[in-house]
Formats: sequence, C-alpha cells, structure tokens
Amino acid sequence: MKRLIGLALAAPFLFVACNRAADTPAAPQPEAYGNLAQVMQAIPFPASNIIFDVQTTDPGAAKEPSSDPAGVGATAQFSGVYGGWVAVENAGVALQETANLIMIPGRTCQNGKPVPNDQEDFRKWAADLAAVGAEVQKVAQGKTWNEDAMLDLGGKVAEACSNCHDKYRETPNQPADRCTP
Repeated sequence: MKRLIGLALAAPFLFVACNRAADTPAAPQPEAYGNLAQVMQAIPFPASNIIFDVQTTDPGAAKEPSSDPAGVGATAQFSGVYGGWVAVENAGVALQETANLIMIPGRTCQNGKPVPNDQEDFRKWAADLAAVGAEVQKVAQGKTWNEDAMLDLGGKVAEACSNCHDKYRETPNQPADRCTP
C-alpha cells in the first residue's frame, strides 16, 4: 500500500520531468555553411599569416604608434585588442578548428564537388594541421620569441598547408576537378 501511495505521489513529478526533457532543444548539428575555399580564406589564411609574421617579428615587443593615416580602419583600430601573443595563440586555435570544420560532412569545394574527407591522406593532413596548430598555441602560451624556433614553426605550418594544396587545390594550371582526385 505504501508503494502505491508513493508511486501516486511521484507520478506528477515524473510527468513534469519527462515533459521538461522533451522541451530541451537538441544540440546543433555541424553544418557546412561555406565551401572549402571560403573556409580556408576566412580562417587559416589570416591565421597562417600571423604565424608567418612571427618568424621575423616578436609579438611581445612594444609597438610604436603609427602616424600612417591609412592605419585607421577596423583592422588597425582593433588589432591591439587581441594582438601580440594572444593573436598567435588564437591563430593556433584557428588552425586546429579548421581541421574540424573541413571534415564536416556535406562541405563542398569551390567547384561544387565534395570535399575529399573520405580520403585517408586528406584526413591525415587535416590531423597534421590540427597538430601544428596545437604546437603554435603551446609556443604562444610560453610567450618566448626565438627566431629559429619561429622559422621552424612557420615551416611546419607551410608544410601542413602544402601537403593538401599540392594534391587537392585548384590552380590556373590544374583541371577544375582537382578537389576530388
């Protein structure tokens, strides 16, 4: 009898709990919004340029104020907000996240063909991009500039990019179906 009373008292709470679970929105599913070229131009291209710049410029060094009137646009205005080593660290994160983004099913190349994320070499090179991004992030967190180390790191970034570009990227001298071998 006590069980029945306990169950009768608990039933409304179970009903409410079940209904609340049904009202919880589902987590967003990964979706490809841009083609591969757009993702590459928007994220790893500017991030890589930050990394390449660190090969010759210490991001921790004080910057001299610019008197150049051309340096008043949005890029110049907000460059100090997340500049220096933070920008380098974020560039490493951007490379790692790019490796995730290029693997989202349904993304296409600029020519409309599917991104070759079913190819073993493409998957390996995406993993290599993430690995070098993690290395950039770790170096940036150390905030110690060493020209030789930065040259080495920039070379690793260039290699991670060129592995994929050499096989899959379209060029004026390559056929338009280059994205899928």
